Amino acid sequence: MEVPTKDQIAQFYGDAIDKCLTGFSQLNDKEWSKKASKRKSVEWTARDHLGLLVVTHELETMALTRQALAGEPTNIPGFEKREDMRGFRASALETVREVPVPELLSRLEANLKEHLGTLKSLTDADLDKPANSPAWDKPGTVRDLFFAAYLFLPGQYQEIRSVAKKKMPHWIESSTAEHVNYHLGRTFHYMPLILNREAAADADVTYLFTMEGDGGGQWSVIIGGGKAEAKNGAPEAFDAEIKTKPQLWMDLSNGQLNAPMAIATRKVKLGGNPALALKLQTFFSTEG
Repeated sequence: MEVPTKDQIAQFYGDAIDKCLTGFSQLNDKEWSKKASKRKSVEWTARDHLGLLVVTHELETMALTRQALAGEPTNIPGFEKREDMRGFRASALETVREVPVPELLSRLEANLKEHLGTLKSLTDADLDKPANSPAWDKPGTVRDLFFAAYLFLPGQYQEIRSVAKKKMPHWIESSTAEHVNYHLGRTFHYMPLILNREAAADADVTYLFTMEGDGGGQWSVIIGGGKAEAKNGAPEAFDAEIKTKPQLWMDLSNGQLNAPMAIATRKVKLGGNPALALKLQTFFSTEG
């Protein structure tokens, strides 16, 4: 898939919104209170992940989109650089700790649908306007802001799903092959925006990602000169290859699949220099 059109972005973003809202509506109070994940020694419940979705969309996504479309400088008070993100989001989450789940769900639905409505009203020229985020290594476009908003949804969906796997199917399992391919493409093409420039300062490496099965394909990410670039398809030569299935790749990326165990059991196969494959998480991070 080449650069997605506005209609394609709206289609898959809308599908993702519907999948989240439908899945979340099935959870009961007990499930919302269960611990869903650990983040740097901080244990979060499913409800915390819902709250994170709400505050991130309200304080970051909506604000960054409005600022970019208006040609204004990026301005998120308290979130000026990537290293601020964890503390900023933790503080923002505290502001909704006492908000009832039904209200959080209502706010999330209203905000997501407003953002989707904004997307549908834009022209291609609007989508190509320059944009930035404190979480990014380099400027992008308004189109990238919508990609970021889309990608945040399945990540949090999977975290929340961990408390109710019988009610909420795995994101990849419940997606069409077309949607899986879109998701993978957006994931790999988003990676250059979250390059850890300091960690990758001396790197000169080409990664090949081979995703096997329905919706799969091949993508390459090239790091060199302190920057990164993503391309569709396999490169002429690569330094490290990561081969797995889309579902396992999502679990690996979210930390829900242990990398050493996945490699040992051949759920993830490495080609080329395996040491470089293991450095991937160091090179790309939303938290610096």
